[in-house]
Amino acid sequence: MTARGRVPPRAVVSSTIPITAASFYRETLEELGERGYEVHVVTSPGAQTATLADLAQTVHALPMHRGVAPLKDLLGLARWILLLLRLRPAVVLGGTPKAGLLSMMAARITGVPQRTYLLQGLRLEGSSGTQRRILAVLEKVASRCSHRVVAVSPSLAREFERLGLNAGRVVAVPHHGSSHGVDTQHFAPRPKDPELAAGLGLELAVPVVVFIGRLTADKGPDTLIRALTSAAERGCVLQLLVIGAQDEPDSAAYLERLQQLGDRVRVRVLDHIDDVRPYLALSDLLVLPTRREGLPNVVLEAAAMGKPAVTTTATGAIDSVVDGVTGLLVGPDDGDGMGRAIEQLVSDAALRDRMGRASRDRAVQDFQPGDVARAIVDHAVGA
Repeated sequence: MTARGRVPPRAVVSSTIPITAASFYRETLEELGERGYEVHVVTSPGAQTATLADLAQTVHALPMHRGVAPLKDLLGLARWILLLLRLRPAVVLGGTPKAGLLSMMAARITGVPQRTYLLQGLRLEGSSGTQRRILAVLEKVASRCSHRVVAVSPSLAREFERLGLNAGRVVAVPHHGSSHGVDTQHFAPRPKDPELAAGLGLELAVPVVVFIGRLTADKGPDTLIRALTSAAERGCVLQLLVIGAQDEPDSAAYLERLQQLGDRVRVRVLDHIDDVRPYLALSDLLVLPTRREGLPNVVLEAAAMGKPAVTTTATGAIDSVVDGVTGLLVGPDDGDGMGRAIEQLVSDAALRDRMGRASRDRAVQDFQPGDVARAIVDHAVGA
């Protein structure tokens, strides 16, 4: 209770899995607390829930199945309704597809005054047929149950509206986009580490291209392989560093194909790493051949460290780079075009340096975490 004995208003923030809330919602949770809200986080049970304890009054572990599972979802919705009836929050901010859907439905049923759906990506872009139609219906339901939709990038907002998924709701973009911005003091330029390079078997004299993420179809590894092959065929000399937990069903096949480039491109593969900064520092540019995004955080992190990026014009990705200024954009699935873009940056150190500085400037100017969090909370509380 407050000093005057009044109970502060409650805000509920949800994500399907705890690592999302811990990694992406930290600043938003802090901003809500600073505005006088009693903050509650609702997420599925998991080891990472403990990391949320210092950010919320209470963390509620509520099982939510990530896939389409009608019976489990009905049970999850019932649990959500009971929880909101007990908490009676003034604000519900629901992010990630399943938590967004269940939280918005339960919030509408229980009459929560402020309901905001945080749109961080569009799963249906990677689907087709019946699954795509089901996902579209679920997006419409989440939107209709909300008061407003907040998208993390302009292109995501446009695509959501173009497909008619917003159910008449205005789709806003907080600040310049992103779910949490990038800490430009944490991600800052640093020199390359010769010992790290030697340990990885990389030559400092040869440009290093880094890919960070899972090798799975939506991330465009076919495009990456074609790009590297075409660049090598034109005589471009480079090294590839892959960082990420390669645990998707198709990851092993893509890894094998990448390793087969060994006679043309030196490839080094590392598992998930908590602190990627030394490895970004070791690289000369980031490549992200993705087919869909919300707004790729890895591009912002690389930019903050002064690294240009080559990515695609896919939803979300197109907003992460200013083409020709902070990096280069090519069409999704355009392996030859991506190969030429990589070759252009690999072969021109002055261009890489100029784009790297511009990337850092943009990250500092447009994506400060505090600015992003304040904009998200403004929308969430109906300010």
